[in-house]
Amino acid sequence: MTKTRNEVCGYPVVVQKYKPYNNGRANQKWNFVENIKAFMAFYSTALDKEITAANYAGICTSSVIKGENIDQPGYYYVSLTGKDKTTLCLACGRSLRAEKGLKPLLPGLPFFCASGSKTRKPSSRGPFKVISVAKADLSSYEAEKTLSYYEERLLSLRMKTCTQVVSRSGTAATHQQAVKIIAYKNGDGYRNGKLIVAGTFPTLLTECTEQLGLPRAASKVYVEDGTTILSLRDLVLWALEESFIQRNTEKQKKEAVPVRTKETTIKSMKENPRMKVNTKLFPKSVTSDSLDGIDKSLLTLVLRNPIAIWVSCGEAFLSPKALQKAEKLEKRNWLKKDKILADLDTMKHKMRQLKGRRVAACQPASMVPNKSPVQPVVVEGGWTEQTQEEIKLMELIRHTEAHLLTVQELQAERNPPVETKRIAAVGQSSLYKQPDAKRVWIYLNGGRPEEGTYAWGKTISELLDDCSSRLKLARPARALYTPDGEPILSWDGIERDMVICVSTGPGFITQRELKQLMEVRANYARIRRQQGPEATNIVVSQPDKLQFPLSLSLCRINK
Repeated sequence: MTKTRNEVCGYPVVVQKYKPYNNGRANQKWNFVENIKAFMAFYSTALDKEITAANYAGICTSSVIKGENIDQPGYYYVSLTGKDKTTLCLACGRSLRAEKGLKPLLPGLPFFCASGSKTRKPSSRGPFKVISVAKADLSSYEAEKTLSYYEERLLSLRMKTCTQVVSRSGTAATHQQAVKIIAYKNGDGYRNGKLIVAGTFPTLLTECTEQLGLPRAASKVYVEDGTTILSLRDLVLWALEESFIQRNTEKQKKEAVPVRTKETTIKSMKENPRMKVNTKLFPKSVTSDSLDGIDKSLLTLVLRNPIAIWVSCGEAFLSPKALQKAEKLEKRNWLKKDKILADLDTMKHKMRQLKGRRVAACQPASMVPNKSPVQPVVVEGGWTEQTQEEIKLMELIRHTEAHLLTVQELQAERNPPVETKRIAAVGQSSLYKQPDAKRVWIYLNGGRPEEGTYAWGKTISELLDDCSSRLKLARPARALYTPDGEPILSWDGIERDMVICVSTGPGFITQRELKQLMEVRANYARIRRQQGPEATNIVVSQPDKLQFPLSLSLCRINK
């Protein structure tokens, strides 16, 4: 226990707000057993446990109780006429949080959820989604298309009503104002943006997955400066901060102060309190999508134009400005290369023209006497000898070709994937080169491989981080094993679609060994509870009357 506490810097503690209801809070009721000095969780009635389980599973409480009014957390809304008041349970209220202006019910008001009422027709189907099939073409040619269409509809509804993305907070579900967003795929820069209008963060992730055509479900949202966005409130607060910074920058440019000292900076901050908006006026919330507390005029001004975001499936953020800069640099290099090629073609064309004119002239060579006895007469000029202009032009062509080769080498260094593809195409030693990123199937140490999931990574450390997030481990993953228990120490030992066991610190353990260990612990706790703490204090010693050796007696005792 001490070793575990030192490694993770303490034990995780979940803090919840107290719920003043009679039912629906069984997880907040404990019983202290003084004999064993321990707390017993869920010390409540069976009805309270059932209501709590239904709320956390997203099931209407009308399926648990038998038409009676009980005190439980819920919401209510008033009809347009103001006469009818409809009460809903926690699960049904969450499904309508973006459609109606719901208000939380006060404690001590027993009610029965309207979704399960038999006397009145409910205005909604509660937390359930229904696909109505009025007309369907089931002919032999269209049956498969119809089936695939309704399967896609069912998958879309499952993603929208997934219990992992529904907020579990018991706060009031107020009417959420929709936010206009331009979503880009991470790594595409400012290309192929999609306009999305979303009222909640899970809806935004679902729409981004569908409209951007991502290979997996969207899990991370970034803004232009690389900040990770976890809720719509964070996104709106970031947009407010950016608008204020841009406004202050433009104001400073207009004032054009020549010398800016420390005193003038402090004075300008005092005169302009909007520079402190990020720290005082709008405290950020990590999980809430509510925009309460923000000035409506400022909110309307900021939400007038869509906010640009970049969505990924878990990959790191790629700055669009850096991509634009790289594209501009690459375009500049290509234009430079095209200019060099055009100049080189012009010089070669001029060289051909000069050579053609010299050959067509057919000027005879001149005989110049020489004092050398070896060669008394030297032939100069004539149509076979290059002119000085041709010699200079040839030197310029060679210099331009050398410069072109240097530019091509620089482009190959800045674009390694192209160079890698070229080398792989030329080299005949291997027909396939394994990519850096590998996908593997992971499962928790002591669990079953069927209960695992996929993970990606380029290195051992990156794969361990991805395993921690995808398996939702309480402690970070630290070791990888094969299903046979052999440790994986190098990246080369990992193959694509390989089955890997992930451990958070202890050694490799199978499911059978884990079950035996849990049985031993359960027996140990049961004996101490039934017979007292002294029942487990067993001391083995050699009897005086027996003449057997100590080792033999211990062996028999173990048997």
